[in-house]
Amino acid sequence: MRVGIYVRVSTADQQTLPMQLAAIKKYVKARKWKIALEVDDIGSGAVIRKKREELMKAASRREIDAIVVWKLDRWGRSLHELVATLQELGELQVGVCFNHRGN
Repeated sequence: MRVGIYVRVSTADQQTLPMQLAAIKKYVKARKWKIALEVDDIGSGAVIRKKREELMKAASRREIDAIVVWKLDRWGRSLHELVATLQELGELQVGVCFNHRGN
C-alpha cells in the first residue's frame, strides 16, 4: 500500500515534528507499506493548509492509497473541516490512519 504521511505543528518552535515522523514511520514500516509522499506543515490558524492540499491532490490522482497522520487534531482545525476532508477521501477510496503511538 502506498501512503502519504502528514505531520504538523502549530509554531516553528514546537519540537514534535521529529517525534510525529518517527512514530508514523515506525507504524508504516511495521505494516510493510511504502511511503509515497511525506508532508510537514508548520503554522497555526491557516485556513488553507497548502501542504495538506498536496496530499489531497495526490489522493485524487490515485498516487496514494492512504494517509497516515499522528493524531486527529493534526489533520483538521474543526469538526466540519475534518468531516469534509474525510468524506472526500472516502469518496476517493483513500484510507486515513490516525496513530500517535506508532504501534
